[in-house]
Amino acid sequence: MSGGDIDFIFSLWAASLAPHSDTPPFANHIDMYDAIDSTPLGDVPWQSFSSQYNGTLPEGDVPPEWMTSEYDVWFRDPRLLIHNIISNPDFKDEFDYAPDFMSGDWCWKQADLIAQDPDTIGSMFIPIILGSDKTTVSVATGHNQYWPVYMSIESGCRLPTGCDLNRSTIV
Repeated sequence: MSGGDIDFIFSLWAASLAPHSDTPPFANHIDMYDAIDSTPLGDVPWQSFSSQYNGTLPEGDVPPEWMTSEYDVWFRDPRLLIHNIISNPDFKDEFDYAPDFMSGDWCWKQADLIAQDPDTIGSMFIPIILGSDKTTVSVATGHNQYWPVYMSIESGCRLPTGCDLNRSTIV
């Protein structure tokens, strides 16, 4: 959405709030962008590298395109992403410290190991859950396919509606 369209929406919002002697949270798109940019949570920069298949190519035939193509991989540091999730003050009282991921014994064994180590007193075992699904972006990109990797934590969410979506991020 363009800055002008955002400004128009804010002007409509302001007009609807004026009879109540109230104002929208942002004066215009620049004010909103400044608020977003100053948010301390989620500031993990994107990084990239290129990769390509380096195995043996089939003899005689033209190799499949994927074997000769170079791919750009974009990612953010998973450790910093997890740090941002668990340091979010919105979740301060929402963690369940009893391991219950898939109700398996493995989590309890990991928690027991943490509890036995004097160097990890006060630590919490947090399994990391990864998932991916192909998506196609066709507007102005020529029908490109992407495979974003989503990451979340299992922390035994105590929210009545289940885990909050803010506990998930794109790696």
